[in-house]
Amino acid sequence: MKKLYAVLLLVCLCLCAGCGEQQVQKSDIVLDTAVTLTADGADAKAAIDESMARLKNIDGMVNPNVPDSDVCKLAQYAGSGHWVSLHPEVYKMLAFAQEYAAKTNGAFDVTTKPLVDLWGIGTDHAKVPSPQELMAAQKLVGWQKLELNEENHSARLQEKGMGVDLGGIAKGFAVDEVRQIYAKYGIKDGLINLGASSMYGLGLNKEGKSWRIGLRHPRKDDAQQKMAVLSLQDAALSTSGDYERFFEAGGVRYHHIIDPRTGRPAQSGAMSVTILADASVPDGGMLTDLLTTAVFVLGPEQGTRFLQTLPRGVEGAVVDGRYQLWTTGNMAAEMENVSEEFQFWQGSGELQ
Repeated sequence: MKKLYAVLLLVCLCLCAGCGEQQVQKSDIVLDTAVTLTADGADAKAAIDESMARLKNIDGMVNPNVPDSDVCKLAQYAGSGHWVSLHPEVYKMLAFAQEYAAKTNGAFDVTTKPLVDLWGIGTDHAKVPSPQELMAAQKLVGWQKLELNEENHSARLQEKGMGVDLGGIAKGFAVDEVRQIYAKYGIKDGLINLGASSMYGLGLNKEGKSWRIGLRHPRKDDAQQKMAVLSLQDAALSTSGDYERFFEAGGVRYHHIIDPRTGRPAQSGAMSVTILADASVPDGGMLTDLLTTAVFVLGPEQGTRFLQTLPRGVEGAVVDGRYQLWTTGNMAAEMENVSEEFQFWQGSGELQ
């Protein structure tokens, strides 16, 4: 991480884009991920500077390693009956998460922190927990045990030892916040990229074309190996996969996407999920971020069925273990340069 930080910290590239406008690009490490913001316009630098400051502000609210963050306070007072006052931003994330926890019957659940900590996937202490450890941690998980008070933007966790993990929603929320800042400065062309897993493409790139986003091949060690390419214009895009953080033990791959209902890495048959939401969808960044986790846990069949219940403007693609692409909306037509290893599942028992 230190090496990545040294490479990315405060890289700023300004290119003339004609008509007195500039393209500005700046990178940093925020929200535990590599962030790159790109913007075109006379006020591009101001927009990006304010956006970076906003991202760091959000990080301070949701970072479990910051003692006075909202998530730390919730864990500190868990089980005490004490209501914790939250920043409006954190309350919005929790309320949104609770709404979709109910809609997905618990496939998405921000109270999985005890399980996330137990497995330690993505850290140097990752392990397969014992059945006893797993049972104890799972007793501390359950979205119904998170209570919210809308009147004063407060929350509490019912049992001691509980905690919330906003890793499946915070980056998407942050994308929406940066998008609002871009709008304030009149930025019509730009790319908001948080770790390549949550992003928003505004308008066109400097070549006057839609932003081209490569979707990573879920089984290639080289992150540059792509499964397909998507054109992104005035839309939010999020991806999640079992290749992001994992370890292997006894010939089994244990990845970081925990199924709250089993307490174990999801075994739904999915390898990766990509969700897109166009500009008409409210909170598109937060929604796509959340949905990648929820749909992964639900699996290809249930996940795509759930996506079809959502408003127009939301579509997705789920890759299963047989390299089949389950898509909704116009996603199949929008995916370009699809690797020959993959086929589109039509839901009729046949592939094309």
